[in-house]
Amino acid sequence: MNLVLIETSGNQSFIFATNKLRENVGASELIYRTGTKYVFDAVKNLKVKVPGDPRIPSEYPPLSTQNPVEIILAASGKALLLVQNADVGRRIVREVTSRALEEAPGVDVYGVVSRDFDFDDEPIHPLVGEVHRQYERVRSRLPGAVARFQRLPIVAECATSGLPAARLACANDEVPVWEHREYSASVFAKVRARKGWEDRLKKVLHRQNVNHCLPDTLTGLEELGCDWLAIIHADGNGLGQVFLNFDKLAKVTDNRDNRDYITKLREFSLALDECTERAFCQALRLLYPRGGFLPIVPLVLGGDDLTVICDGRQALRFAKEFLDNFEKATREHKAIQPILNNGVTSCAGVAIVKPHFPFFAAYQLAEELLQSAKKIAKQNPQSPVSAVDYHILHDASGPNLERIRRELTVDDGNTLLVGRPYVTTANQGPVHRHWEKLKERVKAVRAVDGDGRRQLPNSMLHALRQSLFLGQQVADAQLKLVLERYRKQGLATLLGDGDSLFWMDTDYRRTGLLDAVDTAEFLED
Repeated sequence: MNLVLIETSGNQSFIFATNKLRENVGASELIYRTGTKYVFDAVKNLKVKVPGDPRIPSEYPPLSTQNPVEIILAASGKALLLVQNADVGRRIVREVTSRALEEAPGVDVYGVVSRDFDFDDEPIHPLVGEVHRQYERVRSRLPGAVARFQRLPIVAECATSGLPAARLACANDEVPVWEHREYSASVFAKVRARKGWEDRLKKVLHRQNVNHCLPDTLTGLEELGCDWLAIIHADGNGLGQVFLNFDKLAKVTDNRDNRDYITKLREFSLALDECTERAFCQALRLLYPRGGFLPIVPLVLGGDDLTVICDGRQALRFAKEFLDNFEKATREHKAIQPILNNGVTSCAGVAIVKPHFPFFAAYQLAEELLQSAKKIAKQNPQSPVSAVDYHILHDASGPNLERIRRELTVDDGNTLLVGRPYVTTANQGPVHRHWEKLKERVKAVRAVDGDGRRQLPNSMLHALRQSLFLGQQVADAQLKLVLERYRKQGLATLLGDGDSLFWMDTDYRRTGLLDAVDTAEFLED
């Protein structure tokens, strides 16, 4: 027997290759099909029964003389199969990659077939790791999909990307009249796949009893009153290590008990997908619907990954609610709880930008913010926490997080003017860098008296804000001028250690004032 791994690569660059939301969602749909529909159809061509709904584990038929293929898991952009021999595996890889080449040009998808092994006597877990390493070797040796789209000889340019145009869309191509223009093969496939994305998303919302509709264009988001947009990228913590040690965590002690291993691996993977969908749909209920639409568009929704574009003013509330619901759902799920007693924590990066800022650059910033959040989440490896990091981009001088945070560092690199990232897991993490503490600071900044005037005047807050950039001593000296007057009006909430705006963290001296002032309009109750 053999294992077969089919997986896509460079998903985010493929999704965000253009700044057209309809193409972004179509790209997401093509990646989803590559790991699911294309694989199921290739297996069907072998006259093997496959599940009508891949979410029902009981409908995955086990390997037998009648079924030369068993689907261990099939998710967006990834599939793992067990086959009776290498020839069957190579045939499936050939059909999936050939179909992706024709129907999803631009998607980097590779497949590998493992060495032969004895299912009854050899444990399958080491082979799973081996086939993933084999996949990385194959991927590194083959050119990417972009190499297929040469600009010589000179050809017309695609209307929305820098790729060479392959065709002119017309009425027979099932695209709207206003989209009848020159398209590259990759962009044209994305445009046509958008309808499939809409249908799949409707099924997800229906399963979770969400009755609102979601827009699929940037114009649609702007028409809902979104003067800021946010890209949220969330990812589970430590799952790579979980899969590396899955045999021990699943308590599969008998090397010959591969059937139990496969069942638990499949159930665990499907459970992660289910928990992500559930957490996403539960977080949707926090958003303000406008005209029957919710101002959010999911681009990646599956496994432990979430990437969405949404109203920037509601993004932080949504991200916090998603992290809480994901943590709760995984902790309570019957397929995850035996593997990980405390469930799975997750981190999120939130990049808040203006509507016409390039998606790809905004996503890169969100990815950097995600990695920043994971650093605080992993400070205690034995008990990781959920965390969120964010940035509100007021300029377009290059969304590089390292540069941004360097410019917010004073006192010869000893003082950082932000408290971000913030821990969202209840009763965990540093006190000053917990989400509830951020909410208290924002509430103090936004508080008004009986006449509707700010209890902490804007002029005073901005004077304090400006003093931060002159260093800790100057800022605290400025604080002393107003502290006693405004202490009971909420200024005490903005303090760190003692009568100072700062507190000492493990790596820097930090303050929460800048976060509170800058975040006030983006963290409404």
